[in-house]
Amino acid sequence: MITVIKGRLINGVEDQAIENGLLAFEENRILFAGEEKDYTIPTEAQILSAGNGTILPGFIDCHAHLTGNQDAGDWANGNLFGDQLLGAAYQLSLLLEAGFTGIRDMSEAGFYLSRAVSRGILKGPRIMPGGKVLGITSGHVDFDPSVTMQHFNENDHLSYLMDGVDECIKGVRNQFRQGAKFIKICATGGVSSPTDRVDDVQFSPEELKAIVDEAKRHHTYVCAHCTGYEGAYQSILAGVECIEHGVMLTQREIDLMAEKDLTLVTTLWISLNVANLPGFPSWMREKTMLCADANRKTIEMARKAGIRIALGTDFSNSSNTPYLKLGREFEAMVEAGMTEMEAIKAGTANAAYLMKMDDLGTLEAGKIADITVTKGNPLEDISCLADAANISLVIADGHIVKNTL
Repeated sequence: MITVIKGRLINGVEDQAIENGLLAFEENRILFAGEEKDYTIPTEAQILSAGNGTILPGFIDCHAHLTGNQDAGDWANGNLFGDQLLGAAYQLSLLLEAGFTGIRDMSEAGFYLSRAVSRGILKGPRIMPGGKVLGITSGHVDFDPSVTMQHFNENDHLSYLMDGVDECIKGVRNQFRQGAKFIKICATGGVSSPTDRVDDVQFSPEELKAIVDEAKRHHTYVCAHCTGYEGAYQSILAGVECIEHGVMLTQREIDLMAEKDLTLVTTLWISLNVANLPGFPSWMREKTMLCADANRKTIEMARKAGIRIALGTDFSNSSNTPYLKLGREFEAMVEAGMTEMEAIKAGTANAAYLMKMDDLGTLEAGKIADITVTKGNPLEDISCLADAANISLVIADGHIVKNTL
């Protein structure tokens, strides 16, 4: 059956909305997206109305962590991976509630969850899994220096430590062995790690080259966590294709990113607000004070240079970063100086680029029917995308998974 949705339409391609828009889809493919007057509705079609709301492409979060910790229960303090994995399986539905039909995940859980979604045994967004986040001993993801590196790698399901070229190659291959579709590394220090500074340079140039070359042999790319600028610069020279956070980039890195057509993934809501969030130790709070202003400057430089910016949240459904508020990242991008349409494209068309899926991210005939409808007009008030309560319709791969119209 053909389903038709009438209302204001933002297709992710043009820079303005189609006020009297119409979208038609059948099974999992879009048949038409444009002016209502240009489409003849079949008599048997199911017709929905967005009312005063807006039809948009399904949103994509390019920097998610499916840890499941918040819903892992209290048995063994919630530290058993099986409990965390089941918690993450439950949380997938929350992502859909918020209008997110695609995510790029950085955790071991993403391997299993992506396959479960593709097999149809779990309802959730399509997942591009990257596997464990790769870092060095004493680096950004070395969260527990009280245990041995071997113990850490065997028991931590978010991160993996490796030192030297040989270990880097083995670590990357281990992620591909489990089903990774891209690789994430930590090229600099970060806010949440106790053993480094935010501007520490982590992997050596030789290690970085080995990681990038291995990813290329698997026909995919490396993205790099970068808070400080020097580690970002070394990563760009080594051939990574996307910079995560980019908090303290300088014009040197921005120019090189523009030259190489790299992508910047935002995570701005956390960067702008982390200093005021509860529950952090003093050493972490000191680091957070360095972030907000520096990140605003990065966004300003990136926009001027024409760099592709994609939405990422760094949310993990914690009490500070709930999945039902995932759309706060749209607000943060506008707060940091992006226009409302730039923010929307960052969370749709630009994010689809990093998912390596050309048939996602825009509402065009022939593309996959991943569709979100929000109350209100995000070009006038971007906050209507910030809360799942405002998302009235979600269609994932042609299936209506939420409808409160």
